[in-house]
Amino acid sequence: MHRSHLEGGRHAMIMDWENDGRTHPNIDPPGLFDASREALMFLDRHRLARTTNSYALALQAVLHPYGPLGTAVADRTDGGIRLTEDDVAELMPLVRQHEAIDLPPDRAQLDRDLSDHAEALDSLTSEARQITSDFSNDVSALSHAHGRDNDLGPNSSAIALLLEQLIARISKTERHLEELSGSISSLRVRIESVPQNEDVDPLTGVMSRTGARSLIEGLASDSHGYVVVACSLDDLEGINERYGRSVADNVLRAFVATLRQSAEGAEIIRWQGNLFVVVQRGRPLSTVAGMMEDARTAMQARTLRLRGSGEPIGVVTMSAGIAVGIGVPMEETFDRAEALRVIAGDGVGNRVMSRA
Repeated sequence: MHRSHLEGGRHAMIMDWENDGRTHPNIDPPGLFDASREALMFLDRHRLARTTNSYALALQAVLHPYGPLGTAVADRTDGGIRLTEDDVAELMPLVRQHEAIDLPPDRAQLDRDLSDHAEALDSLTSEARQITSDFSNDVSALSHAHGRDNDLGPNSSAIALLLEQLIARISKTERHLEELSGSISSLRVRIESVPQNEDVDPLTGVMSRTGARSLIEGLASDSHGYVVVACSLDDLEGINERYGRSVADNVLRAFVATLRQSAEGAEIIRWQGNLFVVVQRGRPLSTVAGMMEDARTAMQARTLRLRGSGEPIGVVTMSAGIAVGIGVPMEETFDRAEALRVIAGDGVGNRVMSRA
């Protein structure tokens, strides 16, 4: 299958060649309006016609970069290759898998409205650029034409007619923008009114600190004991400064995917910011320490690239502290694990430290 090389600048998203193979039907993907715009940019970068199928593929690939579809797209575009219409057709079964996830009726309608608004905004932006380009070309053509005939410059009546047409086009575009602005404001109110699930972290899909409350409360009475891991990425702040918030957020998602793959059966909690807690019950400290070493190695080996340019963002590492708790509150065990994480993260980081 022939594919041409993809050209494009840096975009504030990343492509990851690995995935955790899971979906989260009750999670509201962050930034749906941004995702709709990114989907349109995706189609433009790959020079795909804006059909129903191609847009559905682009949107689901943007919303689920670490799922089966995101991985398939990454494989087919490795090395800066564009997708083709044949690729779109072949990938549609994976697109339908994502679309089969039941969304609340209000959320499904919001998603469709966001898509429509993003397309309208994209169209108006193109129209504004075209107006400016056409006016510049027309004025230039008039100047050259009249300049050849005489020294008096462009005919004033021709310029007046050109300005009249320009004003009419600008006025029409302004009206459309005003209507769209009102619709977007109304849509924002609707989005804000949709109830959020406070038990789940909306960025990564793992438990929030609130959602883990019952788990935390029950650990002290677990007669078999439990293991707590405090872990974080070593230079997320630097990634944020170099590439922006959206890239840093996607790196966090890749981190969570790595934890899921390496710590099978564990409970993962986003404690705060870049700090995650992994709780494992019924397994010895040595086993959990081995899991976290696997996660550290896997994270270091991941190839994370900027979507669009394919530029690698560099090696991303993690550090972790591990502690065991038997018959004590989880907070006490967490404090010991967190102290070890801080020590492990000193300097270059990329270490796992444990203590019974």
